[in-house]
Amino acid sequence: MNVAVRIRNLLTRCGAHYTLILGVVKSGRTSIIMAPLGNMEKGLTRAAMEHELQRVLGYYDLGELRSARRVKRGFVNENWVMETTRGRSFLKRRHPHLRNPDVIRAQHALIAHLRGVGFPAPAILPAVSGASFLVLDGELYEVQAYIEGTPYDHANLAHFREAALTLGRYHTHVQSFAPEAMRALGELYSPEVLSTTLTHLTEAWEIEQDHDLAQTARQLDAHAVDLAKRFADHRALLHLVIHGDYYAGNLLFEDDRIVGVVDYDKARWQPRVVELAEALIYFASPRPGHLKHLVYPGFLNWESFARFLRHYARAATLDESEDHAVPDYVRCIWLSISLQRLLEKGPRPAKAPEALREVLALGDWAAANARRMVEVGHIAKEQS
Repeated sequence: MNVAVRIRNLLTRCGAHYTLILGVVKSGRTSIIMAPLGNMEKGLTRAAMEHELQRVLGYYDLGELRSARRVKRGFVNENWVMETTRGRSFLKRRHPHLRNPDVIRAQHALIAHLRGVGFPAPAILPAVSGASFLVLDGELYEVQAYIEGTPYDHANLAHFREAALTLGRYHTHVQSFAPEAMRALGELYSPEVLSTTLTHLTEAWEIEQDHDLAQTARQLDAHAVDLAKRFADHRALLHLVIHGDYYAGNLLFEDDRIVGVVDYDKARWQPRVVELAEALIYFASPRPGHLKHLVYPGFLNWESFARFLRHYARAATLDESEDHAVPDYVRCIWLSISLQRLLEKGPRPAKAPEALREVLALGDWAAANARRMVEVGHIAKEQS
């Protein structure tokens, strides 16, 4: 897997900035009716775009369109909730870089596998032809059953518990599922990608011309070198198909119970600890935090970190090698995504020194607390 492909895989993780990086301008984001990207850029009328929705529905046995509303969650695909004469459904128009037919079929097979074991994944509604997705005028659409639910509440400890437990259940359910198409997508995080991103930022910001910035960059490079040595010991990690985007926005609740885990567009073959580290970063981060210039709010909250691992361990148990890999992936993810987001902002900003020092602070914290993360993980397993 070459560096360009790995960088592309990393950009896929960058959410709101992913379309910007790839030069896609979604000029119709506030419109209430969907049209293919090219049509949106041409400024078609609402009536014409309604007609486009109706054309898509013509390939499904879902009745006549009554209304449609844009779902604001998500920044990569175009998503819509449709009301038809036969009920409500969820329509997705795939981003051009998420349209590999073999991968989509594998993702839909994953959803079917999960539903078969009782996991709350949304049903894929087939077209009249029986296909699980539709290609029309160069666009790729898929329709899912609509799941009624309320969003994740960060202040609700029962929601937190359910999020951790459900991730563990997901990882347990997918251990027997390993389609070849998902094995070929490449790794999401690695010291090599981190180092390459730092090099690109150094060039874009002309860091070598600033003594303080150059010193911070060298310290960040030392993290990449250290992680490369540590990752070399992680080659025997358990791999499985991760969900790929497990966070609050993809969880739907009925009271304190998860009734929907949605959006499998980034599912791929990865070490299990990749997704656990991502989840720990998301669910155990302080809100609000002390960091001002990064996508991450601050260092992990130890109580939340331990609680998440304890609930997760009720459904899935990490082995010793995974316990020791978690801190390294936390550090690699923090550094890689933070640097990439800064790179996306373009020319060096006035607050560049402060931003780069915050990135370094994340890396230093993760390295200094690696042993404690492992110990907390051990205790969490014992208490689960």
